[in-house]
Amino acid sequence: MQPFIRFVQIKNYRNFKIANFELKEKAVLIGENGVGKSNLLRALQLILDPTFSEDDRLLDESDFYEGIDNPEENGEEILISIYIDGYSEAKNILCQLSDATVDFDGQKLLKITYKYFKDISTNGKSRYRYIIYKGDDENNIFTYEDRKFINLKVIKAIRDVENEMKNSKNSPLTKLVKERYKIKKEDLEKISKALKDSGADILDLPEINDLQAQINTLFNDIVSYSETFNVSLKTMDIDASRILYALKPLINSRDSYNNSLGINNIFYIALMLLLIQDNIVKTFLSSEEYEAMSAEDSAGILAKCYKKEKGNYYLKKSITQTSIKELYEYIYEHNEKPNGVTILAIEEPEAHLHPIYQRLLYKYSVSQSNASVIITTHSTHLSSVAPLNSIVHLLAQSDGTQVNTTANIDLGEDEIADLERYIDIKRGEIYLAKGIIFVEGIAEEYLIPSFASLLGEDLDKKGIIICNINSTNFVPYKIFADKLGIPNAILTDGDYYYMNEDKKERVYGGIYSKEHKSFGYYGNERMMELCGVILGEDFRDEIMEMDFSGQDDKLQEKGIFVGIHTLEIDIFEKVAKSEENDIIIKIFNKLTSGGTGQKSNFKKNFETGRFDKCLNQITSSHSNIGKGRFAQRLAANCVESIIPGYIEKAIKYVSSKVSGGKIYEDGIL
Repeated sequence: MQPFIRFVQIKNYRNFKIANFELKEKAVLIGENGVGKSNLLRALQLILDPTFSEDDRLLDESDFYEGIDNPEENGEEILISIYIDGYSEAKNILCQLSDATVDFDGQKLLKITYKYFKDISTNGKSRYRYIIYKGDDENNIFTYEDRKFINLKVIKAIRDVENEMKNSKNSPLTKLVKERYKIKKEDLEKISKALKDSGADILDLPEINDLQAQINTLFNDIVSYSETFNVSLKTMDIDASRILYALKPLINSRDSYNNSLGINNIFYIALMLLLIQDNIVKTFLSSEEYEAMSAEDSAGILAKCYKKEKGNYYLKKSITQTSIKELYEYIYEHNEKPNGVTILAIEEPEAHLHPIYQRLLYKYSVSQSNASVIITTHSTHLSSVAPLNSIVHLLAQSDGTQVNTTANIDLGEDEIADLERYIDIKRGEIYLAKGIIFVEGIAEEYLIPSFASLLGEDLDKKGIIICNINSTNFVPYKIFADKLGIPNAILTDGDYYYMNEDKKERVYGGIYSKEHKSFGYYGNERMMELCGVILGEDFRDEIMEMDFSGQDDKLQEKGIFVGIHTLEIDIFEKVAKSEENDIIIKIFNKLTSGGTGQKSNFKKNFETGRFDKCLNQITSSHSNIGKGRFAQRLAANCVESIIPGYIEKAIKYVSSKVSGGKIYEDGIL
């Protein structure tokens, strides 16, 4: 595990009045435009970005949360604290930052804080300044030297990859060569002379060949679904002192300006991932490096892990995990210049990328890369393949942006797998929702948007989506939405049943009748069990003692709306009492493949209130209709008077939550 930011606390900074949240090694920041994703990254940069100047870190009044009146006059402060985990194996970080250690919820973490505050000088005058300190001691300053051991690199959303690759100072290729290899000056001079003499442009150095192989492997791992790309490295200079700082990549023998923007973006991010990878165990050692490192290797660890080729040493392809661990520990102990750790933040990596490339890039950077990565995105293609516990959801509220994460979501492995599969299929639209109505079937998915429109509620404009989970297991979905802070409601069938007194068993699918001496609603029972899991057993036990009407009222307070029978039967009952009482019969007659006898039976059943038999006819193979097709046609022909009351309340409930309004006792504004 690489060191990563485990917790973040922000106070009074830009979009954030108060934000306290947890992260995992991989984090995906999702939220609408202007909600504060870039500002959240900038808050981290104030502490960890080594490229920030003093001016960058010195804030002003415009950086305070906009809801604070006259912050500097009133002496308000901006505080940003990060807590770093996963550092136990990084002995150099332990050594350098041991004085940053604090206890946080029973864990030993490294704490670093940025504070912007009013300082009163000895002459009584005040001015605002900042400090960055370690642990809880404001006198224990976090320095530029500390940032060499733990830092943050941000790849901006608007980036000029081609120019960065050409810039010898900023090029990740240059940094890779400088940080990973010790190339002898005399070798460069020989190549320089050969280039001048022959006009050749290929660098034949084992170090460069090794780097070229690593880049090829990583780049093709990311874009593996399409063609295989061949990456070669060419120098743009023949001066011996500049050969290595004038490298440029050729992809399939083409310069970057001849490749697509998307391919160049992936290649650039691949180089950055390679650059920040833990490089303790090197794939290549020159003979001099190998001999120097072997001096104290009495156990023969190096000989076991490296093979000699043409005078240099290459890491063997098949090594046991035990040997890798021994090698790592040995090199770590004897490395004269231990690497620092870079956390990589990528803003909108989907720029210029085909959806398949978006998903492949994200899958690699999250699933296979060993680096700590933070990504901001608007792309459902990216978010749909993100691990469930990596989501950081930013939601604009009246008191500042609210940050909710799934880092410690309490779900079982099977439930997480089901949710991830559902989100992948739905392409992650759930993450972009301002409100969610969870439903159990396709009929609701077709009908509810039409019902909402008739009620004057435009779900699209309000950002409310219908999530059809194709079951009645709402528990993981409810927990997930609540964890992300997304207002939500559950709509489910009542599934009325009555007791067969002779056989002492439940009979489902019938219609409520006063003749049924003992009856119940399986939908209520399911939702009470859901409440037991989510809201606690005391709440569940409380509503179990209520009558059905009391149960419905109590459940609706929690955003749970239960019908009486199934959706279709509840609608049929409303239609039968409305002026549009022939709408169901007309739709059936148009859709059915049956003859006049079937149509006549349907009309008779409907007019006598045998709605259960009507539903059976719709789902029968003889009619060739089905619930989904019938709901689709009804959605195009429905009127407000046929909307069941519990569905109307659910729509109003979520709409009001999204709008920040108040829900009255009857569930309607």
